[in-house]
Amino acid sequence: MIVDKILRQFIEVAMFKNVSHAANKLCLSQPTLTHNMKKLEETLGVQLLERTSTGVNTTEYGDLLLEQAQMMQRIYDNTLLKLAFIKARQEQSLRMGTGHAWWYMFVRDSFNAYRRLHPTVNIHIDLGNHLRLMDLLLGGDIDLFIGHEIQGLNPKAGISFLPLFGTTDSMFVRRGHPLLDQVVTPDALLDYPCVELTPDETRYQHMVEDMQPKRLARNRLHLAERVICSTNSMMSAVDMVNDSDAVMLAYPSCMAGYFADYGIVPLQMNQESPRCTVGIYLMREKADAPHVVQMQELMRQHLEQIRPLLR
Repeated sequence: MIVDKILRQFIEVAMFKNVSHAANKLCLSQPTLTHNMKKLEETLGVQLLERTSTGVNTTEYGDLLLEQAQMMQRIYDNTLLKLAFIKARQEQSLRMGTGHAWWYMFVRDSFNAYRRLHPTVNIHIDLGNHLRLMDLLLGGDIDLFIGHEIQGLNPKAGISFLPLFGTTDSMFVRRGHPLLDQVVTPDALLDYPCVELTPDETRYQHMVEDMQPKRLARNRLHLAERVICSTNSMMSAVDMVNDSDAVMLAYPSCMAGYFADYGIVPLQMNQESPRCTVGIYLMREKADAPHVVQMQELMRQHLEQIRPLLR
């Protein structure tokens, strides 16, 4: 309930005990404020103020109204504060997606920095395959996501891609794997099963206008001829690699430090994988949203600290 403006005026008159002083604070003329007080008395049917030689005093009725009006004023002001708090929290709330590698490399630190700046807001992080994250972005379930540039993406989707850095992929195996300590050719991988972390799902492939680049990449690895174990869980993939002679396929080389803690190391391939671009995907209409802009800036700041590790 909004406190009536005449009640606000009455509170000032009753507190100052002087119509002239109250009028100055309220930026009203004294005759206007006097008229409004008489109108309030007529509406309530009681006398609220008594004139004195120095100003006015409240009557018994005026004392009661002052007490109740002040209570209403506090409730109203407190409600406005709560509404402003909720509005700010909603405006600053963040929903974003990322690949597992980028969460580990720099998104986690950016997330923690955003949380320190906005300790009361809601934050949701979705990890997974970039086509699934694209589906969430298009559906409005996330505000932005970090991932590899998607070759063949439909240009009419209304999506902006903001490049951050370039990187290459490596093949990873457990320590003690038969292919270690030698230069490995793609053909040598055919004798071993493979592990795919966050593979593309068929139901999301409609977002890619041209699937040919992805098909060629899979053909180069002869995936149709190999045993494949796939998962959306980083820890499951680590277990799959450690518990077998499987090769983890084409995962960012910069994750070597992370995997080393779990006994997993990169193979030395006879040819370097193609370089790809990692960046931020977002809907064009949200590009200027304050929380999206702030998160981009935080990620760029943390990227500068680790850029030598990205290759």
